[in-house]
Amino acid sequence: MEATCDCIIPFYNEGLKPLQVIDNLTRVKSISKIIAVDDGSENNSTYLELKTKFPQITTIRLETNRGKAEVVKEGLKHVNAKYVFLIDGDLTGIIPNEINDSIQKIVNNTNIDMIILPLVTELMKNDWFRVYVILSGQRILRVEDILNVFKNNLSGFQIEVAINQYMINNKKNVFWMPSSICNPSKYKKWGLFKGLNKMIDLFQEIIKYIGWRNFIGQVLFFCKKEAP
Repeated sequence: MEATCDCIIPFYNEGLKPLQVIDNLTRVKSISKIIAVDDGSENNSTYLELKTKFPQITTIRLETNRGKAEVVKEGLKHVNAKYVFLIDGDLTGIIPNEINDSIQKIVNNTNIDMIILPLVTELMKNDWFRVYVILSGQRILRVEDILNVFKNNLSGFQIEVAINQYMINNKKNVFWMPSSICNPSKYKKWGLFKGLNKMIDLFQEIIKYIGWRNFIGQVLFFCKKEAP
């Protein structure tokens, strides 16, 4: 049977959270292969735990911290399917059936080029300032499309906006689907001041790659429709 959708999970210093994420993903019937990539975490305990608990998945550890874009690029070397599902390694609220339905939706409808699964936060619920199109790393798309995105130079957390801009420039059909996935804010994860600095760095990377005009355009107008 041909592989339909592989999954790439980047993680860095996330403790045991990736194990919980992967435990849920192993129950998603439409995922043919799970690829977990440790972005050079300060210790290898999570990497070793994953290899022990989930020997059926592909587990990779980078020697140094390279940033999310490079981690996904590394993971793509091990993808065999037509579609890839990208998901962060520090999430909660994952419902396997939701993810399975989203994968089936895009696989069975060739007119859909990408599906974004928004994160559940108060900020993300704002209908006019839909930050989830920028910040959500949970998305399903064709492997050939993401490989085209990587023909440009990407670094750090530019990958989401780079994918978005590629979809816009190539007039692709992008939709969102309801999701129960939650992500801890950088303030809860790092503390107030370090979390604020992380957010500033994140948006600086985004603006550096796409500029203010495209940033505003993505937030206000991109991916406005729920998948049919």
